[in-house]
Amino acid sequence: MMKRVLIPILVIAVFGFARTAVTNYNYAGREFQIKIHDVNQVEMCISNFGKFGQTEAQSAGLWWPKGSGQNYIFGAGPWFGTIDQATGDTLVTIGYGPHGAETEFVPGDKDMSSSDPNAIIFMYPVDWPPPTEGWTTAEPPQRNKSHQDSWCVINDLDESHHVPGDTRPIGLVVYQTVYAWNLSSTQDMIFIKYVLRNVSEDTLHDCYFGVCTDNDIGNEAGSAANDRIAGIVLDTFVIDEDTFVVDNLGYQWQEAEETGWTSYPGTIGFDYLQSPYDLKENADKDEDGIPDQYERDSAYYVTTLPDSMWDVDFDGTPDWRDPSEIPQLGMTAFKRFTLNLEPNKDNERYVTLAGYNFKTMVYEPFADTAPASPDDQRFLQCSGPFEIAPDSTATVLVGIILANWKDIFGTPDSALAQIDGTCQFIYDKNWLLPGPPSPPTLTCIPGDAQITLVWDNKSETEPDPYYDIVSDPNSPLYDPFYRQYDFEGYGIWKSLTGKTGDWQLLTRCDLYNGIVFEDTTQPDSIRIKATDNGVLHSYVDTDVRNGFTYYYAVTAFDYNEVKYDTVIDTIPTQIPKPIWFESGLVSVQASPRRDPANYVEPGKPIYEALMGNDSLVNYLDVVYSDPLNVSADKPIYIEFGGPSYTKSLMYVELSGDSVWETIPVYKIRLLDENEQVVDSASIGITLRDSLVGKPPVSFDYYLKNGFSPLNNISPIVSIPRNHMSLTEDFSIYGGAEVVSGSYPKSLLVPMKMSYSANIGLWAFRGNEYEITWQSPTGPVTVVDRSVGDTIPFKHFMNNDTTTRDSAECWCFLGGSPQNPRNVADTVVTTGPSAFRTKYIYINGGYLALAGGGPMSDTLLPSAGDQWIVKTNDTYVPAPVYAKIKITPVPGQFLSDTTIGLNVKVVPNPYIVHNEWQQSSMQRKLKFINLPANCTIRIFNLNGELVKTIKHTASSGTGVGNDLGGDEWWDLLSENRQLVASGVYIFHIQSDVGEQVGKFVIIQ
Repeated sequence: MMKRVLIPILVIAVFGFARTAVTNYNYAGREFQIKIHDVNQVEMCISNFGKFGQTEAQSAGLWWPKGSGQNYIFGAGPWFGTIDQATGDTLVTIGYGPHGAETEFVPGDKDMSSSDPNAIIFMYPVDWPPPTEGWTTAEPPQRNKSHQDSWCVINDLDESHHVPGDTRPIGLVVYQTVYAWNLSSTQDMIFIKYVLRNVSEDTLHDCYFGVCTDNDIGNEAGSAANDRIAGIVLDTFVIDEDTFVVDNLGYQWQEAEETGWTSYPGTIGFDYLQSPYDLKENADKDEDGIPDQYERDSAYYVTTLPDSMWDVDFDGTPDWRDPSEIPQLGMTAFKRFTLNLEPNKDNERYVTLAGYNFKTMVYEPFADTAPASPDDQRFLQCSGPFEIAPDSTATVLVGIILANWKDIFGTPDSALAQIDGTCQFIYDKNWLLPGPPSPPTLTCIPGDAQITLVWDNKSETEPDPYYDIVSDPNSPLYDPFYRQYDFEGYGIWKSLTGKTGDWQLLTRCDLYNGIVFEDTTQPDSIRIKATDNGVLHSYVDTDVRNGFTYYYAVTAFDYNEVKYDTVIDTIPTQIPKPIWFESGLVSVQASPRRDPANYVEPGKPIYEALMGNDSLVNYLDVVYSDPLNVSADKPIYIEFGGPSYTKSLMYVELSGDSVWETIPVYKIRLLDENEQVVDSASIGITLRDSLVGKPPVSFDYYLKNGFSPLNNISPIVSIPRNHMSLTEDFSIYGGAEVVSGSYPKSLLVPMKMSYSANIGLWAFRGNEYEITWQSPTGPVTVVDRSVGDTIPFKHFMNNDTTTRDSAECWCFLGGSPQNPRNVADTVVTTGPSAFRTKYIYINGGYLALAGGGPMSDTLLPSAGDQWIVKTNDTYVPAPVYAKIKITPVPGQFLSDTTIGLNVKVVPNPYIVHNEWQQSSMQRKLKFINLPANCTIRIFNLNGELVKTIKHTASSGTGVGNDLGGDEWWDLLSENRQLVASGVYIFHIQSDVGEQVGKFVIIQ
């Protein structure tokens, strides 16, 4: 319903002020920036001073499709208007004036200089995330939503950037965010969001917000001006039996070809997806049965409404926090004007925002939605009135969409209806689109000239919420290719300052899963890449210096596939298109320091194989996250079970057919000192992969409960896969010992295996087996001597896709491992040579019988004979049926008074400007090589006590500078006065000895 707005200032005239374009900013300078979003088909310039869609040269700045050079916006920006309650003045701050490209916004937050390092555009992935410190009002985002987020803060508080005599600052800070996704469904759209904060001391009344756009499609100069404009308040479109409801949309098109363009011009639309809330006491604007005053009241929902009404659109966001489920003002006016007739003063702009014709003063908010005659036209989409209390916010979100319409649809609005439906759906679902995994929780452990990073595995177990939408065949975003769990790897980062843009990528690691890719659109120094090198959960940085603070972050990235519409041999086809995202940088700081002088570092943990192959202990790597708190009487245990099977791997054959392959999955369990399971993990090994040239499979696992109940010993378990070279001389077994019986040992020889015989190696335990013959031709009983279990008989054929998952077994076979014949549980001694028994297979390995020739009746074991089959210990066993005990060897503090102290002061002499201290306002020197607990007393040469410092080597996992054997002094005396230059004496008193020394301070 249209409503008439009473504007008390319409009778106020403004005389005598000539409008002058405000362009006193420096495009080339660091402060006033323009950057380009270009991750999908929409290339759009944005700025940190209000305008968008315009280049530094003040020419067109939105091109579509990408790379075509075909422009659709000459310039655009936000308008915000209000009425000064004290004077009745109308005030309007503009981000773009179509008459002269003027802007009245400047970069930065309240009380921030436009040259402040934070007064810039932060754009993912290079300049991301924005720092959390240095803001007056803002809380910058730390996680990106889209493939290419940007974020900046602008304000209208600089009076010099307002036209003198016509306007003045309102008291507005705006947080501008832009989202762009590179998905098949989002190629032709980009989103721009404005969060408006009132930083004045008074409530802003009668506020209106608008987006003013000068959409020049192609050349609009002189007689070439042929653009048309229209708007949609609310309309329904039925296209191919699908219904689309479109509202709050303004759009522009033309009905003539454009000189030099390779295609007929498309149409561009602006959809008001979110506008300020429209809530009224005891009203129910959206007719959902919830009074407006309770729309944002979580307590009302929980106490009054059934669970089914807490999230009615099933987007995972409670409706009291979901803007799409809260009544909004929407587009309350749509105004059109031309180059020769447009509002150029604040009073004209304000009444236009309010829906009036600024020339006739007639209230006609939607008169301009009807299609206009061709011209060089602009339009203004408006929303209001609303109020913003001091330090409160209002939000506006606009989706910019483009579409081809000529010879496809009869009118441009029909072409926009479909893409607008997707645009609206994305917003309504609260941005439920592909995004990065959450970054892991990182712990930094300071040491002597090193920092150890340890992180958890939560990124790996987190499902992608977008899957819930695209897995539904009834969803307009249905995607059969998208996977629910898509974590791929980590990036380990380091910075000397922690500031955005000052991060160095130390290394990357990723799952060993056959996925290899590289994002070549990013600089080589930071690009996402997966090389199948195995996942890590710890990293030791030794490129550090004691006393300096370093910043670290671990990011998580994923890999998924989305449908992509294409044409193959003239047939419309959907194929998978790879996508990847990476989380933002969440920094943790640490300062390396010396250990206490009386501290003995922890020893290597003691590993003991309680079950399984003893050599498995050689492939464990344990990180002490807090060696001072571990206890030798509280070990931990790692258990590896036998494999289960799952059809979880899909690959594409050379024929182009997709095949699901059955693969073994190992279960790993982590037990505490009471042998109670505290966590578990699993990993699948691809049977079809060759073992030649493959990196180890990493069973890397970080304990979720990192410090209890395991007393701060955080295991990182790495059991490499068999990575031997398969050659003609390869042997998995070293032979057999005949314990009882007369069968010649010389006839039990290792088999020479060929390259293709690798399928069963996943079952290789590397243990000894005892074979007992039930009769001369079998069957036999096979027992694992290391574990004690009996190995079952199964028909195993390592080149048969129906049985190769049965490698955990024994059997007799004829022929060859590459072409097995007569797989059986008894020996075949008659018939053609190829069909007679030649080998006995046990868990991934083969033992040649009868010297590698076929068995015969004249050469058979006797009933009750026993053999011990020994494996070749050159090769790494698979991690099956093993249990390993890990006992920590904690560090300790010596109490021996004869260790001798060697405490030093650095730097000595102390000079105001040194490596540690770059500012005279932050003075500090350090005592090093201190014992764990001591008292430091500082005297001047007169013997007067200047400062007493109690030092304790903390036993927690914090990163403060007082850990270990170092202690800072800020050069302040006991009464907090800065000490003078001169020579000072220090005295160290501790249980392990005393020391006296001197140092010099030069101010």
